[in-house]
Amino acid sequence: MRFSAVLFDFDGVLVDSEPVRFAAGASALATVGIELTWEMFLRYWFGRTDRAGLGDILGTRFAEEGPAVVAHRNAIVAERLDEISLFPDAERFIARVPSKIKIGIVTGSRRIEVDAILRRVLPGRSFASITSAEDYTQPKPDPGPFLAGARAVQSTPSACLVLEDSPAGIIAAQRAGMRTVGVERGRFIPLPDATWRVASLDELTVSPDGEIRVAAASQR
Repeated sequence: MRFSAVLFDFDGVLVDSEPVRFAAGASALATVGIELTWEMFLRYWFGRTDRAGLGDILGTRFAEEGPAVVAHRNAIVAERLDEISLFPDAERFIARVPSKIKIGIVTGSRRIEVDAILRRVLPGRSFASITSAEDYTQPKPDPGPFLAGARAVQSTPSACLVLEDSPAGIIAAQRAGMRTVGVERGRFIPLPDATWRVASLDELTVSPDGEIRVAAASQR
């Protein structure tokens, strides 16, 4: 099984941003009288765009209150971007990927946030593509984000390997016809439906000809 491109989810796979995003969302929702619990965050918002996550949380209130909540949440995230760090195993994995294999990002986050974080945590590193929330209409688990990511790296879906940490992302990639690595790190949600599951990206290697090798203990 060989691949020509690796597509990273951003939040939770490449960078450790979910705690900041949860805190910002909780603060924003508190202004409209909703207490965001960690369980709610994981169920509705984790791995999804702000519009999709808040749409489910606010329901019929989203049309009236959603835009202000999103703006409040985004303002808090912008103030706390410096708290978001690169996962060390992600940095090591990127360094191991052969130069002929394209590396892209497919995320539900806004491009302005992604660019600001990458400039700080991976200065000088360029990606073949960055597909962000502005680049598609339907969020994960719709396959649209990953199909857009495949087009952006000029690869067929079957030639793309997806690294994800959310159920919505795994479903989206599989619907797009892609193999998936569920990056669990023992942190949030088990990903039993992923093609492979790893506790760390240190368990994953890409050969020069695009063959994926997963540590035997991770082939669950």
